Amino acid sequence: MATYERSWWRAKPKNNIALVLFITITMMLQFQMKGCVGCVETERMGLLQLKSYLRSLLDAEEEEEGGKSILKSWTHNGDCCRWERVKCSDAISGDIVDLSLDRLLPIAFELQTRSLNLSLLHTFPQLQSLNLSWNWFTGLSDHVHGYKSFATLEKLTTIDFSHNMFDNSIVPFLSAATSLRTLHLESNYMEGVFPPQELTNMTKLRVLNLKDNSFSFLSVQGLTEFRELEVLDLSFNGVNDSEASHRSSTAKLKTLDLSFNPLSDFSQLKGLESLRELAVLKLRGNKFNHTLSTHVLKALKKLQELDLSDNRFTNLDHGLGLVIPTSLQVLDLKRNQLSLAQEGYLGICRLVNLMELDLSSNALTSLPYCLGNLTHLRTLDLSNNTLNGNLSAFASGLPPVLEYLSLLDNNFTGSFLFNSLVNQTRLTVFKLSSKVGMIEVQTENSWAPLFQLKILHLSNCNLGSTTLGFLVDQYDLCFVDLSHNKLTGTFPTWLVKNNTRLQTILLGRNSLTKLQLPMRVHGLQVLDISSNMIYDSIQEDIGVVFPGLRFINFSSNHFQGTIPSSIGKMKSLQVLDMSSNDLYGQLPRTFLSGCSSLKVLKLSNNQLQGTIFLKHANLTGLVGLFLDGNNFTGSLEKGLLKSKNLTLLDISDNRFSGMLPLWIGRMSSLTYLYMSGNQLKGPFPFQRQSPWLEVMDISHNSFSGSIPKDVDFPSLRELRLQSNEFMGSIPGNLFKAAGLEVLDLRNNNFSGKILNAIDKTSKLRVLLLRNNSFQSYIPEKICQLSEVGLLDLSHNKFRGSIPSCFSKMSLGAENNDRVMSLVADFDFSYITFLRHCQYSSHLNLDDGVRNGYQPKPATIVDFLTKSRYEAYQGDILNYMHGLDLSSNELSGEIPVEIGDLQNIRSLNLSSNCLTGSIPDSISKLKGLESLDLSNNKLDGSIPPVLADLNSLGYLNISFNNLSGEIPFKGHLVTFDEKSYIGNAHLCGLPTNKSCISLRVPEPSVTSQTNEEDSEEEEEGDVIDIVWFYWTCASVYISTSLALFAFLCIDTRWSREWFYRVDQSVSHLQRFKRSHVCN
Repeated sequence: MATYERSWWRAKPKNNIALVLFITITMMLQFQMKGCVGCVETERMGLLQLKSYLRSLLDAEEEEEGGKSILKSWTHNGDCCRWERVKCSDAISGDIVDLSLDRLLPIAFELQTRSLNLSLLHTFPQLQSLNLSWNWFTGLSDHVHGYKSFATLEKLTTIDFSHNMFDNSIVPFLSAATSLRTLHLESNYMEGVFPPQELTNMTKLRVLNLKDNSFSFLSVQGLTEFRELEVLDLSFNGVNDSEASHRSSTAKLKTLDLSFNPLSDFSQLKGLESLRELAVLKLRGNKFNHTLSTHVLKALKKLQELDLSDNRFTNLDHGLGLVIPTSLQVLDLKRNQLSLAQEGYLGICRLVNLMELDLSSNALTSLPYCLGNLTHLRTLDLSNNTLNGNLSAFASGLPPVLEYLSLLDNNFTGSFLFNSLVNQTRLTVFKLSSKVGMIEVQTENSWAPLFQLKILHLSNCNLGSTTLGFLVDQYDLCFVDLSHNKLTGTFPTWLVKNNTRLQTILLGRNSLTKLQLPMRVHGLQVLDISSNMIYDSIQEDIGVVFPGLRFINFSSNHFQGTIPSSIGKMKSLQVLDMSSNDLYGQLPRTFLSGCSSLKVLKLSNNQLQGTIFLKHANLTGLVGLFLDGNNFTGSLEKGLLKSKNLTLLDISDNRFSGMLPLWIGRMSSLTYLYMSGNQLKGPFPFQRQSPWLEVMDISHNSFSGSIPKDVDFPSLRELRLQSNEFMGSIPGNLFKAAGLEVLDLRNNNFSGKILNAIDKTSKLRVLLLRNNSFQSYIPEKICQLSEVGLLDLSHNKFRGSIPSCFSKMSLGAENNDRVMSLVADFDFSYITFLRHCQYSSHLNLDDGVRNGYQPKPATIVDFLTKSRYEAYQGDILNYMHGLDLSSNELSGEIPVEIGDLQNIRSLNLSSNCLTGSIPDSISKLKGLESLDLSNNKLDGSIPPVLADLNSLGYLNISFNNLSGEIPFKGHLVTFDEKSYIGNAHLCGLPTNKSCISLRVPEPSVTSQTNEEDSEEEEEGDVIDIVWFYWTCASVYISTSLALFAFLCIDTRWSREWFYRVDQSVSHLQRFKRSHVCN
């Protein structure tokens, strides 16, 4: 038969050629016909109308900045099937089937309305998928078809309306989309009962995403109407109760996500047991705190995955309360408060089909040995607990099918033998570290493991030479973290050479002294050698050897020299951190023009110089730029404008000078701006609205002029203008910023009335107005700033009395639960594994690279306390409360209400004109650490109750008119005489002035008369002394004049006088010459 076939082909070669030619020509004609036909003309016109409509939704300013960039390829020419965001069917007719119009419009604030006209979609009858997410639409409309608008799109199967501002008004429109299979409504404003009645006729719906809305009630009865629904996401809503179904359920629901709702008891999940097909149930981030009611899960015979992470479970009731079907394969209990003994693990160990278990971030202390009985267990995460014990014995008893084992951040001490993993032949991920000390990791010289690791994390361990020998046999590594291990010597080039698939190597916080690169090109993508002791310069060919690097962290070493120009060849580089080294010179031109993918550039605290950035710079992807602490000069150049996504700019502590370009205020994405400590000058850099700016620090420069009255920062959280030359009044608009928490205007020349426009809902936490030119009274209206905890009005000319309402502020609040949010949300400290390096799991495993990179720390506020400036940041700032009214012209008495400032730590009223006595109510300030009342006109005695202020670390009541005995007892014994000087009538310790001599009986009328006489005598004595001084001066002057006149007359006595003087001078000269010769 085969011979016959071969002969047939030989006999008819011409037929074969003709057949192939015919097929080729036919295919070419088909492709040509399709190219000629293109998209339907009516659909082309429909797209252009849609584009015009979307542009009409922009205001004038948005139209100017971004309107022209919307759908640039949508023009009157060309095939619309080739336009961006458009997909057509494969048919020759070219019908549009997919429109991806997400992220076209900028955010709309809540007062704006932005409606989507659905009638514009009717020209696309074959449309199957519509994506309009992230456009901030507020509603739907159709003046032709009304609520039936979607009924005309019979092919439509997928709609994505997520991240808009839709409310329940869109439900009647959606009810007509009966052909839908997938509907995404994540992050909108929908509320009430789920499901809304109008949606129940969407019987073909299979996937429904309602994440991040405001639904509060789940009706299982209504859920049964969705006969085909398989996936429902109601996470991040307000669901706190449910209604059971009254009839047999036919629901096919397989996945239900109720994460991050306020559920606290399983009894609130009524009707859950009727969902017999349920396989995945996610209850993460609720408020469950016991397991006694989990019997509701018992009826779910097909349940395979259960997520109970981020709740409040403390125990599992020795396994008795954990009623979970044995069909379960994945159990997630991370980030609870579990503290289990050996018997407490029994409920888990009875889940014989369990394959993945996450118990990380709990309070576990004992190792769960019974897990060795789970023969199917392949993933086990016990990280971030307080586990201790014989780690080697525990590891040797684990199931042999184990693939993933994480023991990071526990309390292990002693040693760990790698040979204890001899039975785990499938192990691909191993992680181990200790929080309380270094683990001695050892292995036998002759042992060769049967497994090949892909991920190895051994931090805070003491790795012996045999352990590094074990790594020589590993050739499939993808991720290696050997940070904080006291490694010394040269960078382990052999580890990179042996593992050709290695993508991540972390060697930070060791003692490496030299960076030596491999000879051949390698595909490494993440390299961290921060916090070592490398003094060399960076090799020039690093960009050639590692062209694929995405992340580089060389910070906190001693690298010298210039930045290699070959880094410009790293086209995928996203993060570069070379801060805190000794680098110098200018930034290479090839680097600035070649790294267009760079997102974060951190070169802080070096000796770099030059200008930022010239026109050739092409850092178009830059999001964060940290150049603080260098020697950069000049002004900002327009090359920075190419970084349109720049969110954080830090050029503080350099030598930038001149005028700040006005275009800096037009960088629409700029959120964090730090320019302090330069020589910049000119007017306030933002002359109009800046909707995204949250943090602005231009302190310690030479900016001048006034702040525009109409300046508007709706998102501003922190404004620092300290130590400039600003003048004029403070615009009331600053206090209207809803999120403003820190306002620092110290050391300027602001004047006028303060706080003219205060919003009672203000979140202002820190107000610093020290050393300006305010001359008015302190207004009572200031107390409407109820959240203020640090208030500095010192070194002005405020007059009048101290307001008695300060207790209404955060200084006196009894329950101050407010937590400052002053941490920049800009954070690239987390880098995920690449796809083929990730471990496949149904658990949400913490498998990222924690590189320790913190772009900006929590806000730092320096405040004068204890006669010195102290810096407060992070959580400490939430508890620091201080009031500084010193160096003003305040008068009157200290109000008694000062004792109501229960939260205050520092109180400074010094250098004013305050009178009266020190109020006893100050003794109620139990948390007071610093009290300064010096340089006033206070009188009376020191209240003895001040001795009860046990937290007081600084006291200064000097230079007043206080009198009486110092109550030298209690906590006051810790202060020396300096705290009391300048009070002439104070006595007792620690002044060493006896109080007995100052104790005088009550004066009678006679004694008062005698006292007055004695005072007159004392005054007379003072007058006599003055006349005595005048007399002495007159006699001296008269005698000198007489002597001078006598010597001027030529007499025998005058000649004798001059002769004696000449003789004395001659004798002195001879005496001098004789001693010099000797």
